[in-house]
Amino acid sequence: MTEALDVVVEEARAHRTVVIEAAEKDGSVETREVEPYSIRRGPEEDRLIYYCHKRNGTRSVLLSNLLSAESTGRSFVPRYDVEL
Repeated sequence: MTEALDVVVEEARAHRTVVIEAAEKDGSVETREVEPYSIRRGPEEDRLIYYCHKRNGTRSVLLSNLLSAESTGRSFVPRYDVEL
């Protein structure tokens, strides 16, 4: 597991939001505050499933595109079961 993913898992279990940086398809880097929920196996690669505060919806990111994660210290009430 990467350091960023370790932070995501720890904060998800404590129901705290995380600021993640992730590489986008176009090569840019996106930063967003998220509520992490689960990891889903993909045909080629696993994905982190999260609720994005910026987009007001559920999103996912390939684990290989997850660049960093930092705790915000802010709690959230889970919208879904936290599976991490």
